[in-house]
Amino acid sequence: MNKPTGELSLVFSRKDNGRTHLSRQYFKLPLQIMMPHYQEEDGTAFVYFLNPGGGVLQHDRLLTEVTVEDGADVFITTPSSTKFYRMDEGHAEVENIFSVGSGATLEYLPEYNVPFAQSSSFQDSVFMLKNDSVLIASDIVTAGRTSRNEIFDYDIYSSKTRIYIEDELKLYDSCRMTPGTMDPARRGLLEGKLSSGTVYAYAPVIPEGICGRLNAAEHDSDIEAAAGLVDGRIITVRFTGTDMIAIKDFVYSIWDILRRELIGKGAVRVRKY
Repeated sequence: MNKPTGELSLVFSRKDNGRTHLSRQYFKLPLQIMMPHYQEEDGTAFVYFLNPGGGVLQHDRLLTEVTVEDGADVFITTPSSTKFYRMDEGHAEVENIFSVGSGATLEYLPEYNVPFAQSSSFQDSVFMLKNDSVLIASDIVTAGRTSRNEIFDYDIYSSKTRIYIEDELKLYDSCRMTPGTMDPARRGLLEGKLSSGTVYAYAPVIPEGICGRLNAAEHDSDIEAAAGLVDGRIITVRFTGTDMIAIKDFVYSIWDILRRELIGKGAVRVRKY
């Protein structure tokens, strides 16, 4: 990435009382956060990424770096969808780099991405983990502003996810959609669905049979989903669907299963408004 137009740098540490706190921060608009708060009794810090500009603009270069130090527990989300606005020229880049320390947990579950008509956007998310870190993350994208009949009218949407364990690349997941040169509805792609996504999870020990339990999770008939293992310790749950409410309910159920089996606690209804 060239010189960022917006930056966010956060460091989370664990206090002696077990509570995770934000020990260092730096931001350059349009990136900022809502200060950490606590929705559970175990000291997990809940943080919302904010963009007061309302979305991502042409020529934006947005860089976020988050460090979760040893033993800290952090949950990160966004209060609403991330909008990639129309771009008359150029493109936008969003880069997220997460470093998770020994015995630390990161849950990164942002709302879905919405690429507007005539937008060109590139997202790159990197997770640097230790052997005994725990990660649950998601990446969801829609066809566009479907309520305005903008359906796959964007130019490019690219999203890459990389997971490193002890500096060794274990997962590289790349999605690049160019509706002008491909048919997203064709067999092997979205097959008529308007949204797609993946939930990623890593833990030092994966419970036996967890993929079967994830595949058995209740979901709307509109949703197609499948869970699998990568390298024995990375779980991926891929899904497609059209009804965003049903998709969010499905992701919540997947998060609940992963949380119970990898962290030892159930999902919570996260306050966002």
